[in-house]
Amino acid sequence: MVAFGARAKLSQMRAPASPAMRGCSPAHRITTAVAVVLASLAGPERVMNRFSGLLRDEAAVAIAAPAAPQLAETKRPGNALQVKRCRKALRAKLQRVPAFVVTNDAGSPFLSPLSNGDQSALMFLYPFEAQAMLKGVLKAPNGASSGAMITLSNLARAYQLAEKPPIKSGLRDQITNRELNMVWQFGPHAAEQRAAQALMVKSMKAPVVPKVPAYMVPGMAYDKRGKEVRPIFMSRKDAEAAIAKTGEVNGDFKPDVVVMDLLELIHQLQVNAVIDTAAAEAEIASIEFVPPSESLEFQTELKSDKMGTKARIVPPDFRWH
Repeated sequence: MVAFGARAKLSQMRAPASPAMRGCSPAHRITTAVAVVLASLAGPERVMNRFSGLLRDEAAVAIAAPAAPQLAETKRPGNALQVKRCRKALRAKLQRVPAFVVTNDAGSPFLSPLSNGDQSALMFLYPFEAQAMLKGVLKAPNGASSGAMITLSNLARAYQLAEKPPIKSGLRDQITNRELNMVWQFGPHAAEQRAAQALMVKSMKAPVVPKVPAYMVPGMAYDKRGKEVRPIFMSRKDAEAAIAKTGEVNGDFKPDVVVMDLLELIHQLQVNAVIDTAAAEAEIASIEFVPPSESLEFQTELKSDKMGTKARIVPPDFRWH
């Protein structure tokens, strides 16, 4: 059984001196550690079974391909090598965030039907929904013999897949014989959305809650290999645990947690890597994505119990790379 709610080991943190934190309170010391583990690569081979009834397509998050950025006079785009280096740095940080996909034992994802008949392959950043989907698949006809399992991936690969336009699924509509498309989508974590909403209503009347929220704590940073980085938490519980730990040392440390849209943040960093490369590179170096502690715990369980696999997934009619 997977134990949830575990906390990461803590290490020393202090307030940063970066311009982005201008106006923050004096340095506060905290012990918090970011336990991050590289997850494996995953993508679809072919559609095995349909999965329906767990999530409506309206609940999942599809990321549109980024529009071509418009350069402003104050922006300073880098050359191709600099842009590549900047994006590589971002990808390295996203690879430390685990993602989960329900697949068969060959690595093919189970698809969920959308309202228009097309198909969606869901990717999860939190274990609860991935486990719920797995249970649903196993209860379906022939589910027990489908080889259904939860396969490890990472946020870098998941975001890359979600950016792609719809592709052919290999399935056809049973009535019209239309070839159905499929898209990769992030399955939201309802409990985390409610947690973010509860924070946002304190400062606005009708907040638009991000599908995949993240949290920044003004005035909080920690040392990583001699460099000062600001944590971007993906769990409100983890952010508040870090604040509470800080309060044990500095009782006056009571910052207002800032709710962010994680997917929009990643998209903006990718765009800035092209239009203002040096600034984007500095920003990427100054932040660290902190995965939900329960996701790290679940990742460890999957690896130790060999429940997940490093599936090599090759689509039937196209290439991802």
